[in-house]
Amino acid sequence: MKNHKIKILGEGFVGALTIGVTVLLSPFLRAWYRRWGAMPDEVVRTLPGDEFVPHPKSEITAAITVHAPVQYVWPWFAQLGCQRGGWYSYDLLDNGGVPSAEKILPEYQKLRVGDMIAAVPNGSFGFPVAIVEHNRVLSLAGTLNTQTGKPAQPYDENLKAYFSGDQTFFMEPISDNAARLIFRMRTDWNKTRANDLMYRGIVEPISFVMGRKMLQNVKARAEALN
Repeated sequence: MKNHKIKILGEGFVGALTIGVTVLLSPFLRAWYRRWGAMPDEVVRTLPGDEFVPHPKSEITAAITVHAPVQYVWPWFAQLGCQRGGWYSYDLLDNGGVPSAEKILPEYQKLRVGDMIAAVPNGSFGFPVAIVEHNRVLSLAGTLNTQTGKPAQPYDENLKAYFSGDQTFFMEPISDNAARLIFRMRTDWNKTRANDLMYRGIVEPISFVMGRKMLQNVKARAEALN
């Protein structure tokens, strides 16, 4: 148990350091991290979930090849989230220090549109499930009225202060024993200098660091099942 805690702390330190460097150097790294691991056709490809943020001010498309069938990849996303299977990233930073699941949890394998995936350990904030297609795609998307802190319709013309976001996890077989896993994040917000700095300069690079670690860890878990 002690060694496990040390591991989580160590990984958390590495994650925090990586985030700090990436945020600091984001003006120079942005062209690289916004398409990490993705093929040119994957970067421009329309994916399910894009429609929830049709005019993004920020977009990341990251991808990785998993040497396992898609049915070995999907269950990890079906149980995604705090108080569930975790986020498979730096657990100290996004899961309250609770280790992300190393096995499939049958009790968390059923997701429906409208379900809320907890983004913080106490469950006070989460991402709504917008698309769920078994063995293919999970999209978490929504718009927040940042004046009231309440959910809003993304196309409300009277919405003066807002943040819209979509995180899509798309998986596609490329052979009988391999799959392509694509992570896309699109965000939009009411344009101000402070918002540009916050969402493009800070949220975007942080999301890349956490998202890349997630892809790498899901790949390892899926391939271990194969």
